[in-house]
Amino acid sequence: MTHRWSARELLDLVLDAGSLESWDRPIELSGHEPGYRAELEAAATRAGTDESVLTGRGRIRGRAVAVIVSEFGFLGGSIGRAAADRITSAVHRATAAGLPILASTASGGTRMQEGTPAFLQMVGISRALMDHKAVGLPYLVHLRHPTTGGVYASWGSLGHLTVAEPGALVAFLGPKVYQGLHGRPFRPGVQTAENLAAVGVIDGVAAAEELPALVERALRVLVDPPGDGAGMRRTAPRPAAGRRTAWQTVEQTRRPDRIGVRDLLAHGASDTLQLRGTG
Repeated sequence: MTHRWSARELLDLVLDAGSLESWDRPIELSGHEPGYRAELEAAATRAGTDESVLTGRGRIRGRAVAVIVSEFGFLGGSIGRAAADRITSAVHRATAAGLPILASTASGGTRMQEGTPAFLQMVGISRALMDHKAVGLPYLVHLRHPTTGGVYASWGSLGHLTVAEPGALVAFLGPKVYQGLHGRPFRPGVQTAENLAAVGVIDGVAAAEELPALVERALRVLVDPPGDGAGMRRTAPRPAAGRRTAWQTVEQTRRPDRIGVRDLLAHGASDTLQLRGTG
């Protein structure tokens, strides 16, 4: 397992120095019962953040982006109503400003202390992200260890491009819950980032240190206007004139010199980004 990044460490690593503009308003705790309020205050002291997510605007290699980053040190990165409101507000603000979003998750899911109302917040987050994507704005996701439960089922699984850090546990149903329900563990490695990338659930595995280059490349492909193709034009021989049998048509499609998608990309693009997800 790689270093467990805090939210602030990740923001310092990924964003251009001095570019972060926080979008977070102070969290109001007065409406909570005393025991839960004390728990939240203790979590803030331990984590050094006022909630389990930080949001804002910054730059990655000069490109303006909105960021939503989990803080696992705050009650396991769990999402309650205040954290969900913070996420949804950031998504709406990014959409209005025309900004791509980079989200980095590390969470056990929704906050048990708040019950069903917290779980239902995932619907609002997902709806806001779908609206963001519907207007053509990129949503990029980096899954850190661990990302499980309602967080993975909602904003952790909606990215145009989704990568996870090496060795990360990524799942809806956590391994301990599965074993408790079924009396046996998952097969070793089935819920790891590497396995999920191999079977096409996510697009790849990338350490946090790789994110600046990866995000810049993804946005170059997804956002920048088309430029001149970098590759050479290859011309396939024209098929012989005249009527062909059905089998001759099949053979025509199987010719090794037939122009394929790699030729098209080489001719029409200066860069490509491999997507392996099933969506």
